[in-house]
Amino acid sequence: MLRILLPLLLLSIPAAARADDAPLVVGTYAYPARDRATAIAPLADYVSTVAGRPTQLRLWPSPSALVAGFRAGEADVIVPNLHAYLQARDGAVTLPVPDVPAEQAARYRAVIVARAVDALEALDVERAASLRLALVGEDSASGGFVPLARLRGAGLTAEDFAQVVYAGSHEAARLALQEGRVEVAALAADVYDAMPVAGATVLWRSAAIPPGPLLCRRDARVPCADIAEALLEAHRAAPAVLQALRAGWPEFGDAPRFVEAGAIADTIDAGRRGPLSLPRPAASSSPPRS
Repeated sequence: MLRILLPLLLLSIPAAARADDAPLVVGTYAYPARDRATAIAPLADYVSTVAGRPTQLRLWPSPSALVAGFRAGEADVIVPNLHAYLQARDGAVTLPVPDVPAEQAARYRAVIVARAVDALEALDVERAASLRLALVGEDSASGGFVPLARLRGAGLTAEDFAQVVYAGSHEAARLALQEGRVEVAALAADVYDAMPVAGATVLWRSAAIPPGPLLCRRDARVPCADIAEALLEAHRAAPAVLQALRAGWPEFGDAPRFVEAGAIADTIDAGRRGPLSLPRPAASSSPPRS
């Protein structure tokens, strides 16, 4: 019996060591015309330096898919959008967030724009039934759940429209309105303001939408506290981290540094009660990765 157990015990030691030394996965979601792998590569390198372990990059096809992967323990550090942050933050460690200059942060808003309607108050269920609606995606912030929340406040749901088109990007939603493929579109205000559609009316403009802070998987093998502390020094120790993130996420503006996420988290929680009507996160648990 001893001859059998001893080799098994010896084999179990390197297996445990391999688990502790396994690469940390740094992930995010893909977006058209944005090289998100390049955008998170310096972050992954920095996490590797801080943790003393190799890292791997992984992209999920959407924010919702990113949340599912994170909950399943398939990623250790993620760069989410606001929707993904809201859905994944319970049970995770909230990391610092890029400190977007106030003037630029104020520009990140959602708009609902229409060609066939002059005011949101005129858009009732009967009228919506003859109109097509373009959204960026259900899990987009400015082109999805934020404007959908406003429509719900007006007594409408996406299902009330004759057709819902998920354009995939803010520019694609704008083009759908411009080309007459839809009569109503919801998208980021800065994208629309840069090239308004002739003859269209802005029915509603949201309050400023805060960015979603980075998240770290809560696990004894993931040094979340060390990563959080290091991010606060990244503007000095690894300036390429923020430079790349700004290129990948226009909503980060010219953020010069990371800051603690407390104020942003408070703004997000206030947004649930206030003008943004942000959704509650779905109940979930995040099993550790074996």
